[in-house]
Amino acid sequence: MNTGIKSATRRIIIHSDLDIIVARLKAREVAREMGFSTIDQARISLAAGELARALAKVMDSSGEIVISGINANGQCGVQVISVTPQAGPDGLENAGGVTDDHYPEMADVAALVDECRVENQGTRVTLMKWLV
Repeated sequence: MNTGIKSATRRIIIHSDLDIIVARLKAREVAREMGFSTIDQARISLAAGELARALAKVMDSSGEIVISGINANGQCGVQVISVTPQAGPDGLENAGGVTDDHYPEMADVAALVDECRVENQGTRVTLMKWLV
C-alpha cells in the first residue's frame, strides 16, 4: 500500500474509441501508483472506460475524463470524473449528459466503485474508489 504518494492528474479528451482505451490505461496507471491491487486496478480501469464510452456515445462534441489519485479524510483513493462541455445560459449541457436514460449501464459502473455521483443533470459524473 502506497498511501504517501499523491498521483498526478491525467486528463483525456474523448473524441473517439481510441480515447476510451487511453482512459482505461491512464486509470490503471493511477490506480497502480496509488497502491491498488490488480483486481481493483481492473475495476477502476473498466469504470473509467465505461464513462469514456458513455461520453463518446452521447456527445456530438468531445467530453473529458479526469483521473487523479486523492487523499481525503485520512483515506487514499482514485477519483474519475467525466465532464461534458458546458453550454447554454444556465451552464448546463442542453442535450443532457451521461444519465441512465442515455446509458443504462451506469448502474454497472457504479457497482465497480465505492461512490458514484451524477451532478448537473449528468454533465458531471464522479466515481471514487477508496484504498482499504
